[in-house]
Amino acid sequence: MTDPVPFTVIGGFLGAGKTTLLNRLLRDAGRRRFAVLVNDFGALDIDGGLVAAHDGDTVALANGCLCCTIGDSLVTTLLGLLERPERFDHIVVEASGVADPGRIADLAVLEPRLVRDGVVVVVDAVDVRERASDRRLRDTVMRQLQAADLLLLNKIDLAVDLAAVRCWISMQTAAPLLESKHADVPLDLLFGLDRAGGSSDESSAEAFASWSYEWSEPVERDALLAMLREARGGVLRAKGIVRFADSADRRSVVHLVGGRLDVSDQGPWGDTAGSRLVMLGLRPMLGSLPRETTT
Repeated sequence: MTDPVPFTVIGGFLGAGKTTLLNRLLRDAGRRRFAVLVNDFGALDIDGGLVAAHDGDTVALANGCLCCTIGDSLVTTLLGLLERPERFDHIVVEASGVADPGRIADLAVLEPRLVRDGVVVVVDAVDVRERASDRRLRDTVMRQLQAADLLLLNKIDLAVDLAAVRCWISMQTAAPLLESKHADVPLDLLFGLDRAGGSSDESSAEAFASWSYEWSEPVERDALLAMLREARGGVLRAKGIVRFADSADRRSVVHLVGGRLDVSDQGPWGDTAGSRLVMLGLRPMLGSLPRETTT
């Protein structure tokens, strides 16, 4: 019997940035074959150069990923996907903007061919508090926040008082928090949440923290890798695109999962902005690091 397929649900209120995140996932899947279930193809801006075939309710991509529209029933669509001859590395469902993503994730408990990988909830930093204060919307917003194994606080560049938003969210849920602009985060940080001890174990979730680092100038390779090796006992995952001083014309992808640290060359640096590294780990270790570094 083959291993069950990891199953992730991406939730969040209307307009938070779920579709933007899915577009990044489909475009930057790397070597992983994702099957993504969405409510509406039309909202997705799939690069035409990626489309290998389009057949009614499915779009097959050249990178091995598959995008399916959810028909009359999510369960029927999901079961049909599992019956397909090709095997996918991961299945992702985009929950509707008013759905409870936790209930959708529970489908993995009922289907032995799936394993619950986690719930990622995208939060609009601009208006989440306003929506939560609306008595017509509050229950929906709060269910979504409390279902999260990981929160992605999006549109931080547009928030008037980001510190107040962070504080408010911390009072609603113990889930770890990543921050983003345009849902731009290293995708590997979004997966393996249940296996890393997400918010299904509240005492564990309270021990998580996220840090981001940005450098405008080339980075000393030995110094950065030494920091990561020293920190990896408490870092669950980290990923970034780095311009090292000893190869300043090349893009290097730095990837840390558990105890494994990988660095790979991704070609010419081109027009990429400065280096960026995002880390998700345990507060006792990360607490000694600055919240954000920019040089």
